[in-house]
Amino acid sequence: MIRPTLTIQLKRPLQDYLRYVMNLEFETPVDQPLIATKNSYLGRLVAPFLDYRPCTENPLLPGKFPDSFTFGLPLYDEINVRRETAWISKKNQVNIQNIVEYHFRLHFRIYADDKVRYLREQHTPKGSIKKVIIDFCEQVNIHFDDVTYDMVSKAYYRARKKSLKYGSSGSKRMMIGHLFFII
Repeated sequence: MIRPTLTIQLKRPLQDYLRYVMNLEFETPVDQPLIATKNSYLGRLVAPFLDYRPCTENPLLPGKFPDSFTFGLPLYDEINVRRETAWISKKNQVNIQNIVEYHFRLHFRIYADDKVRYLREQHTPKGSIKKVIIDFCEQVNIHFDDVTYDMVSKAYYRARKKSLKYGSSGSKRMMIGHLFFII
């Protein structure tokens, strides 16, 4: 039985991040769509947003838009998915993007705080955040470009300022394992 696929809109860096998280669970070749299962990160992420496509809406087709993200459907054996009937509304696609972006930023924040603390312990001058961002993108297999750099550096700067303002920088440390139990 062939697993049906679904296409949604998702920013390219977030697609790369999802592929990284999913590859931690099960290695998938780059040329194949990810498979969302009931217990996988992607499956748990999209399952609450799955619905039947209204007859007034057209399905998104793979490769039609630059930010198209296609994956194998979770719960495909429990939902009737003939003729592209599975659907995620535009509002829910934005919700999915916001959740993945939050996890991405949290993951980067934990990574960057640890790197910065390590560099300070090594008596390295206040190095550039750009080096940390490049290292993170390389480890997580995210294509690095100016848009990604601006998105990540500004988000990190705002998060650090917010932590310092509200005094939560050292009182509540979060481990990277906590990141995946938020869903």
